[in-house]
Amino acid sequence: MILIIDDDSAVRSSLSFMLKRAAYEAQTVPGPREAMDVVRAEAPALILMDMNFTLSTTGEEGLTLLKQVKIFRPDVPVILMTAWGSIQLAVQGMQAGAFDFITKPWNNAALLQRIETALELTAVPKDAPEEQSETLNRSHIIGKSQGLMEVLNTVARIARTNASVLITGESGTGKELIAEAIHINSQRVKQPFVKVNLGGISQSLFESEMFGHKKGAFTDATTDRVGRFELANKGTIFLDEIGDLDPSCQVKLLRVLQDQTFEVLGDSRPRKTDIRVVSATNADLRKMVSERTFREDLFYRINLITVK
Repeated sequence: MILIIDDDSAVRSSLSFMLKRAAYEAQTVPGPREAMDVVRAEAPALILMDMNFTLSTTGEEGLTLLKQVKIFRPDVPVILMTAWGSIQLAVQGMQAGAFDFITKPWNNAALLQRIETALELTAVPKDAPEEQSETLNRSHIIGKSQGLMEVLNTVARIARTNASVLITGESGTGKELIAEAIHINSQRVKQPFVKVNLGGISQSLFESEMFGHKKGAFTDATTDRVGRFELANKGTIFLDEIGDLDPSCQVKLLRVLQDQTFEVLGDSRPRKTDIRVVSATNADLRKMVSERTFREDLFYRINLITVK
């Protein structure tokens, strides 16, 4: 059962209808008190939860409810719902143990994919990892060190989900090979694997490179260009050196990952994209977040699973 917690009856009805059409059992409640009655009585498979239940938009009630849920049902994944302008609330929720967050208005396909990912990761057994790694297609990865086997065990556990993955490590430690292994062992294996070195893209060329452009969109646009997100559609996009991304470009990337839509330069029509995101960096992103050089909301969006 998926528990929906929102004080807006229209939102509850819309989410319940969407989930039931997708063959999920859904139960709705309007607020924290009713939610805790349900949570105490049984463990939902997943919780969809609004952050605001009063005229105030501080989100304190939502954060308190999340903490209460995690006390009683620590293993139940919680997906938070918030307005785009209140993403900082969702970040606080992620710090308090939420699995993921979406912004209102939401994209049904994107939300269902995140629900599926959360349920898959919750259901994946963590025992007998050696048996899991034995069935893994290693591609070009060789070696049997303890550290490598731990990484491969993680890859085996999460490859077939759609969870975003952040790979960290020094330069030359094979982060791209790990990203390829995730793709090869995923359900997207027959679709494109597109690598993007974000450290090599200037701020001025970011939109053209990632989103593409139409002929005449700017002075040097003499032909149409297909962007990386379009090339990677249905497959996996590998964002290497994501820690080098300029702050203004971080905002643009976050919007694509959040909404799963983008606009080609010179064409204002939104285009949908269905991609699995794997990122890599040799930087300490947590330190960069604390120094305000890397967006905290983007950090949580790309960091559902960490591979070190």
